[in-house]
Amino acid sequence: MKKGKTKSSTIVASYESDLSLVLNWLRLNKAISATGEIYETKNGQYAIRVKHKKPIKTMVSDKFGTFAIVK
Repeated sequence: MKKGKTKSSTIVASYESDLSLVLNWLRLNKAISATGEIYETKNGQYAIRVKHKKPIKTMVSDKFGTFAIVK
């Protein structure tokens, strides 16, 4: 039996609390399979790398608008 392809993306938010809200919501919807560590970027934002099977870009933009960006 073949496993589905997992892709990785980076989720960026201005605040760490916003980022943790996005992560919890994605976990509840079983959209992500693995996460990395939250780190602070050079411009003061927070980011995390996630692995997902579902396309999460539209899910996050529909739910959270401009508070979180999927790259």
